[in-house]
Amino acid sequence: MLDPAQVAAAVRAARELLAEADPAAPVGGSLVDCASLVGELQALVNAATALQDSAIVALAAVETDVAEDGTLVERRHAPGHIALDAPAIVSGVLCLSSVAAERRVRDAVRRAADGPDGTGTHTGLGGLHDAMAAGRLDAFRAQVVAHELEEVPTDVAATVVTTIDEHLDREAAPALRRRVRRALARISPDLLRQRAIRARSESSLQRWVDEPGVDTWHGTFPSEEACAAWAAIDRLAQQYVADGVCDRVDRARAKALTDLVIGQATIDVRVVVATPDGSTAVAERNSVAPLATVSDADLVEVTGLRPGDPVLVPRGWLASALGRSSGSDAADATPLLRCDPTTGAPVDPEDTLATAAYRPGARLAAFVRDRDQHCRFPGCHVAAQFCDLDHVVPFPTGPTSASNLVCLCRRHHRTKQRPGWRAVLHPDATMTWTDPTGRVRTTHPPDRLGLTVLPDTGTDASPPPRGMPRLVLPDGPHSAVEHQLEHEHRAPACRVHVIRPPVPLTCALRPHPRSRRADTSRVTDPPPF
Repeated sequence: MLDPAQVAAAVRAARELLAEADPAAPVGGSLVDCASLVGELQALVNAATALQDSAIVALAAVETDVAEDGTLVERRHAPGHIALDAPAIVSGVLCLSSVAAERRVRDAVRRAADGPDGTGTHTGLGGLHDAMAAGRLDAFRAQVVAHELEEVPTDVAATVVTTIDEHLDREAAPALRRRVRRALARISPDLLRQRAIRARSESSLQRWVDEPGVDTWHGTFPSEEACAAWAAIDRLAQQYVADGVCDRVDRARAKALTDLVIGQATIDVRVVVATPDGSTAVAERNSVAPLATVSDADLVEVTGLRPGDPVLVPRGWLASALGRSSGSDAADATPLLRCDPTTGAPVDPEDTLATAAYRPGARLAAFVRDRDQHCRFPGCHVAAQFCDLDHVVPFPTGPTSASNLVCLCRRHHRTKQRPGWRAVLHPDATMTWTDPTGRVRTTHPPDRLGLTVLPDTGTDASPPPRGMPRLVLPDGPHSAVEHQLEHEHRAPACRVHVIRPPVPLTCALRPHPRSRRADTSRVTDPPPF
């Protein structure tokens, strides 16, 4: 069994050895030398990831319990066991979100904790871990193969991994995915059918904030439903392009989708204005200086349209939601939300919503969910509507009030109750977490006061033309062929990019290898030879 302290010391020594090579210095050498260096470094990363998998397996197998004398003791299970708070600890060590940490622990256990055939810990994916340890397979491609074998019996998974082993060090992820599916189709076609049935039953639509001012939707739908929906969206989009509503069909499809959805429902928007506690005026605690004039095209940051991150909306849309023109004062007719002047979190300083009962009232529950927006564990983004309301200081020692209630998803509610964990909710609504290793992390509620305003100054640059991605380096000179390909033949788009380095080139002259083509002058027999 490896000693973690000795392995950590060896890793630190390896890092120091690599640091001596001065990573900031330019790398010289020939094309072959540079390509070889890239490959060797990737092999090192792969081997290190395999070792990290083994360390995660060991971490996940440790449970922290309370001994009879009140001290904390560690109890180690067999490899393959995952302690309840293992992903929470890994999320702090690797700075991962809660979902990413759970996925990381699960992937590591499936690859590195593959037990003997016939045991409960046999996963059939040990071959992937061995290939990673040998530097032949990276974590991404290993995850792609493991995902394809998600619901496959362990003996079949082991057979498939053995079948594709010779291709692991030379094929990209899509090729490996196709190879796995072909192998499954030969071994058991029913497995692919079961996966298709599961995928159809788990079709979903997700949404998150992406670029400033826009959201990203990701959906999976049964193919026949998607086909009909796409036809309706595309038909309306083509009409938008023909009418000049949109200049691009992809932008027209996005507008057609939202228009079709909104047309099937009635949406009421309620606007609440945040103000510092003790003040009746809307806060101006923004990084942007006060504007002399406002425009409907200004982008204003708001919260509440979705749980989590704030979003940017046009001021004209916000004014329309208020039911007034952009320049009118709507504060008197709009509810005010009192917030902490420092953190911008909604507060209930007089505990007017508190109750002596264990369960919070409807108004208190709604207030806490609106304040937190999502689970308050570091890196977790489960929406507040799906979370438990937890007494940070257990009831009845702690009151049922906004100053002692937080939103926690069920997993992290149970994690908080594990030995060695400590959580503190501060008066400004920030929350401090300490895990069994002593690592301290702080979560903050959404700031309702420090919102950004991006004014429309009339100097917005035109978006880049389609098919011309932005470049880190200035665009170099183009030949006539390049210009014709890029500007005249728009479909299919083609991009030829020439980079002329600012440093002089060094050329290593070497003899050209002699052609291996046969000397046809000596051939007398008629073909075939």
